[in-house]
Amino acid sequence: MRTKTDHRFVIDIDPGQVMDALLMIEQMPDWSPSHQDVRVATRDKHGRPKRVYVSANLMGRPDRQVVEYTCTENRVEWRVSESSAGAGGKGWFDLAETEDGATEVWYHSEVYLPIPAPGMLLKRSARREGDAMISNFIAFVESVTGLQGLGDVEEASYAEPAAYEQPGLGEPGYAQPGYAQRLDYGRNFEPGFGTA
Repeated sequence: MRTKTDHRFVIDIDPGQVMDALLMIEQMPDWSPSHQDVRVATRDKHGRPKRVYVSANLMGRPDRQVVEYTCTENRVEWRVSESSAGAGGKGWFDLAETEDGATEVWYHSEVYLPIPAPGMLLKRSARREGDAMISNFIAFVESVTGLQGLGDVEEASYAEPAAYEQPGLGEPGYAQPGYAQRLDYGRNFEPGFGTA
């Protein structure tokens, strides 16, 4: 069963700070009801997420996914490349500055679930989850851009990764300042599980 949802909303914060909040991928469980755990596996040359491991709950069914991200100056786009439950999906957040300096956000999501479910039920559930996610996301952006959060960010700077030794492997790895370090998912959470 497939469903699409589109939401447009305005946040009274400049687009740069909204983008910074979107790129805090590891904190997605703070504002997305369906995400329990999010870990960035690889980043692009600017430090933005590229490949991400996700533990999610889709319509009451647990799922572990590999999600591929593409990020530009005003857009964060994703696509599920692997799923333990056979789910699929893609979507984006598109940001545009309004005349008064606020940010108009277009959130688009497409979800495929391999379970038989009435179309109306799936659409209603997706819409309800999207509405909750949007209000949570607005509160999250407001919290990280406050005095204790990002503050007045002039420009998003992405430092080059610093080399470190991966624990137990003796191989060089990379640490990105300001981001959680790679964690071991255990032997059952590796790329290549499930079907796409």
